[in-house]
Amino acid sequence: MRKNRAHGLLLTVAALPLLAGCGVKQRAEAAWQKVPALLDKMPFVRQESKPSGVTYPPTLKAKAVFAPEQVPAGCKVFAHLLIWTPAGANGHGLAGVVEKEAMRWGADLLLLGRSRKAKEDKSMIFVYYGPEEPYNFRERWAGWKFGYSDWVSQGGWAAAGYDEWDKKTVWHSDPLVIQAAFLRCQDIPPHEQP
Repeated sequence: MRKNRAHGLLLTVAALPLLAGCGVKQRAEAAWQKVPALLDKMPFVRQESKPSGVTYPPTLKAKAVFAPEQVPAGCKVFAHLLIWTPAGANGHGLAGVVEKEAMRWGADLLLLGRSRKAKEDKSMIFVYYGPEEPYNFRERWAGWKFGYSDWVSQGGWAAAGYDEWDKKTVWHSDPLVIQAAFLRCQDIPPHEQP
């Protein structure tokens, strides 16, 4: 039962951006408002922390990119994080959950770094490492230095990049830890965190 609800939820999250482009934006936005509360109740998704400093209004789409050169000028980084995934994660389902987390906090771009095999098989976990204030990616990006002590203690390298992301035919047999950064490229003021 839980597995069917989880799959249904992932399909709903994946369909929302598509519905938004078909003239049903209000219904999509209303459905989107329910998704964070539903995901918080799912046993396979857990947050260890949340973005510090500021977040933005939720978005209906977060595009994944895999190299710093793909980040457009003017984008601001507002969250550094490591993402733990359980063994057996599907590339398409993984993309849906991670992109949903990015959209929840207002990202419209998601930069993914390297991936490693996690030493422990956990549920889906998002662990945030700052920054306190958003910064211009092109001016201040320093690479994947955040969360280094957590990152370096994991296992060997794993493939979870462009060739695997959002692919229904890809299954990750090992639990993973993935480097990520959430960016906002639209020119909309942030929300202050309570």
